[in-house]
Amino acid sequence: MQAPETPSSRTLKAPSAQALRMAESAGRTGRRKAQVRYSFVQRASLEDEVPPLARMLRGGGRGGQVRLKLYLSYLWLQREDQARELSIRNGAWATLFDLKDPQTAGARRISDAQAWLEENNFISLARTGRQNLVTVLSETGNGSPWIAPGAAAKKEKEEGLLGLGAVVHRYLQIPQTFWTRGHISVLSGAGIAMFLVLLTENGGLDERALWFSPREADSRFALSEDTRSKGLHELAAAGLITTKRRPVNETDFQADALHMRNVHYLHLDRLKDTAEIKPQIRRPRKKKEESGDGLETS
Repeated sequence: MQAPETPSSRTLKAPSAQALRMAESAGRTGRRKAQVRYSFVQRASLEDEVPPLARMLRGGGRGGQVRLKLYLSYLWLQREDQARELSIRNGAWATLFDLKDPQTAGARRISDAQAWLEENNFISLARTGRQNLVTVLSETGNGSPWIAPGAAAKKEKEEGLLGLGAVVHRYLQIPQTFWTRGHISVLSGAGIAMFLVLLTENGGLDERALWFSPREADSRFALSEDTRSKGLHELAAAGLITTKRRPVNETDFQADALHMRNVHYLHLDRLKDTAEIKPQIRRPRKKKEESGDGLETS
């Protein structure tokens, strides 16, 4: 008997007109493409600390996603190679992210996110008058000054550091349409996290097949199974990825059976359109498939 369909969401999620107007205004001062070091998203081995991306989301509930959105937005507004002070109303940030009651409750959520980012050495704050002056710090959270990764790598190479800067400062790029078309406001922390993970994987190549095992995802990104699964489903509903089942060992002549995995295709052109997350109709997964996390099942 066929399993019944169950709606995961009954309403279309889209940015408000106010959020889009604020994004258009912000776009006049933002980079064409924000630069984010790979080390913000992933770690080299299990012995390394949890990556900053996972740290921002952990134990924060909805506060975690505000921290992430705010920090990425600070990076987007860095037009120069050295960090510049930003003086932007908390209510403006809350409007950009489509937070409820942006001038009151939303503004307080921005203030809470700033306090966490300051405490964890991702920004420095200078409190003057009614607004905070924010200076973004290194993505590593070690409190060092932020320098654009491309400029930092070039400088280290010129100083004769054997080209190590090209590895240490390797970075992904987020198009400004991620903000100006409202994707920053409609995606949750999980959706943004998995978007960054897939950007890290695709190396700037659109439509490239992306996959990694749950074990690799845990060791490199330290994101929970729930975050990975929720984020991937959300990106699919937003039209930013397509997921297909593909065999791992299709050319193995002696294999007893095909070993299947989920392969993801990232659609960066979708960022040029106004963001929306469409209601999904999901069928309950069969029990044998529930051990997967949406990245790979076998």
